[in-house]
Amino acid sequence: MTTQKNWVLKGNYYECCRIEGHCPLWFGRDLWEEPCTNLATWEIKEGHIGGIDMKGIIIMLHGDKIGPKFADCVKGFGEGAVYISDNATPEQRKALKAFATTHLGVEGWVKNLGVKFVPIKISKKAGTYRITMPFGEQQFTLTAGGDGKTAIRMENAQNPALSKIEFCNTDVWKYNDYGKNLDFHNTSGEIADFNIAGAL
Repeated sequence: MTTQKNWVLKGNYYECCRIEGHCPLWFGRDLWEEPCTNLATWEIKEGHIGGIDMKGIIIMLHGDKIGPKFADCVKGFGEGAVYISDNATPEQRKALKAFATTHLGVEGWVKNLGVKFVPIKISKKAGTYRITMPFGEQQFTLTAGGDGKTAIRMENAQNPALSKIEFCNTDVWKYNDYGKNLDFHNTSGEIADFNIAGAL
């Protein structure tokens, strides 16, 4: 029997960083000053890893020492940490722990601080999204365009795996783990659909 080696994941992507306004890295430009830090959340709506169904799993990544030059991002981040929703079964956990340390950009980290399984919740109310877990939270509000109701979007983004990218104001995002205590307000944020696939 041949073991399935491919993976396919689809769902919603949420990302915020410390930049006030919208991050220059989305436009292929360098940051203004020191490296950035972020939280990125992958909410899996459908897909599998090595044939194991991953629907309903949420993965949150904390990245640090990002940039400051756009070219630096190709080399990877300085360090980061992985958080996976604790609704994962033992079979899913085994596959996810291996996957989350070698994919989703984590493979470019110089230092992986660790992987933790924790409760992660996502809620939506009137254009505002809130994501919480024991070591951090994100809250986004969609930014309306000229019509006063439709979110401002990005087309033809640097990352072809993302589509329907909608800019947000990150009302608040916090992170407190591995000796870090971050608390940002009114910073850059985006929500998108993702469709990613590859080989294990």
